[in-house]
Amino acid sequence: MVLNHRMRTAAMRSKQLALLLGVREAEVADRSLSGRLKIVAKLKAARRVEIARGRSGSWLYDVNRHLNLCAALRLEYAFLVAYFAENAGGEVQPTPEPTGAGL
Repeated sequence: MVLNHRMRTAAMRSKQLALLLGVREAEVADRSLSGRLKIVAKLKAARRVEIARGRSGSWLYDVNRHLNLCAALRLEYAFLVAYFAENAGGEVQPTPEPTGAGL
């Protein structure tokens, strides 16, 4: 039952990232470290483009796409933190959220 849920979750992740980034599902299905880093790089680039559209006032800016890119990037970062914690053999302390008036 748990394995089936994990498989469905991985399939949903691949499909959603493929739609969000405009790439093939096989490209985002790579769950190795290098594959995840490539996805993070693509997500960051897409987020930069979306931020630039928003700042310029472009009619192409989509706030929902921007939010989905940010959420997907946070998930990929969480996967990377878990990967490094698992392979480091130690416990990773969560980083505090930045606070301040500038955010």
